[in-house]
Amino acid sequence: MPNPVKKIAVPIDMLGQAIRHLANPVNGDDAATRDYADGQAAQARADAVSDIIAQRGVPDGFASLTIDGTLDPSQLPALAITDTVVVASQAAMLALTVQRGDVAVRSDLGKSFILATDTPAVLGSWVELVASGYVLSVDGLTGVVRLSHQATIGDGVATLFSIAHGLGTRDVQVAILDTADAYADVDCRVTRPDGNTVVVEVGGAPPVVGAYRVVVGR
Repeated sequence: MPNPVKKIAVPIDMLGQAIRHLANPVNGDDAATRDYADGQAAQARADAVSDIIAQRGVPDGFASLTIDGTLDPSQLPALAITDTVVVASQAAMLALTVQRGDVAVRSDLGKSFILATDTPAVLGSWVELVASGYVLSVDGLTGVVRLSHQATIGDGVATLFSIAHGLGTRDVQVAILDTADAYADVDCRVTRPDGNTVVVEVGGAPPVVGAYRVVVGR
């Protein structure tokens, strides 16, 4: 029968002497050489670095940084980026494949809308963006608004002049000014046949070329 393993149950004082020729440990409480311990530590560090590299920029891993120390935009969630899309109609806006927070610029209205829900096909999901402090309308008009029109009349022949102002209303003020007399008011008869035209009738002799300035305003 083999000799039984003898165990030492008391501390041993090696008196400063080294233990040499140890085998690689097998059990958790086996002694090990320094080279073995250093090798295990180096392998553990290499494995940790390999695990970090394998988890960088992948799902359930962690985000990586660009060369300037910022997050790579490709690894940001879609909702973190607001896309802006130009469309020409309501139908085109509702047909967009976009996400909450994206903006549709309506070229037909000159307005912008932001998607407030996850259902872009529903009109009520779009909220108009209105900048605080800006004029929203002028005299009830929105978009490109014209408030006045000017024209010079006089040809030395006519006394009746039709002025197309295009302001879209008969409720306009008309002033006829004398260009040779510091723009003094000239008494003329003014009629408004429709919302885009005024007719100026000059009394007396026909005005010379460029004699009067007609100003039409809302």
